[in-house]
Amino acid sequence: MPLFIDRLPLQSRVVSGAAEDRRNWLALLPAIVSQWELREPPRGARPRWWKFDTGCGPDACAWRFHLESAGLDPSDPDQLAPQRRRIRAANDAVESLPTRWATVWLVSNMLSLHHSPFPLVLRPGLPFYDRSPRRTADIFPLLGMGAFRRARLKVKIDFDAGTLSVWTPGPWYRGVSQFLRRLPGRFATIPPEQLCAPW
Repeated sequence: MPLFIDRLPLQSRVVSGAAEDRRNWLALLPAIVSQWELREPPRGARPRWWKFDTGCGPDACAWRFHLESAGLDPSDPDQLAPQRRRIRAANDAVESLPTRWATVWLVSNMLSLHHSPFPLVLRPGLPFYDRSPRRTADIFPLLGMGAFRRARLKVKIDFDAGTLSVWTPGPWYRGVSQFLRRLPGRFATIPPEQLCAPW
């Protein structure tokens, strides 16, 4: 399987609590969300951070402002699935959410693959909270495991090194050619602070 995302650093945030501050670790992936019928993401679209969440039931989940920031109209009736999607949140609350047809494109942090994003088809689409959260800072859309399983991706989170890597399906020789293309640049990757635009 060819390597697609190479040792992307895990990110962390300090969260203030009643008794003490604690550091939360996040497995964030660079991705672009687009209209579902496109064969590639729009030109000039910059990736944004999506949180890889193994507990996310649907393929993905977002808030209205995520769609609007990506240039997608969450109110377009032609782009909404006919039925709402029932979502169970981490606090066990159940909500029925509108679902927008969309494709999420993973973006590589390797220079040689950065302009060749990998599509994740969302079934039945992208459920979203049709309102604004109390705050938008550090609120990321979620990527669940369903789309990753269907796309037959391999994900490795190395907690000792604090990195996340992703491999895509393909013949062994694609991995060899990718290795040879990266050799002159000494396997350089795009730094996380340059990789994504903020939400």
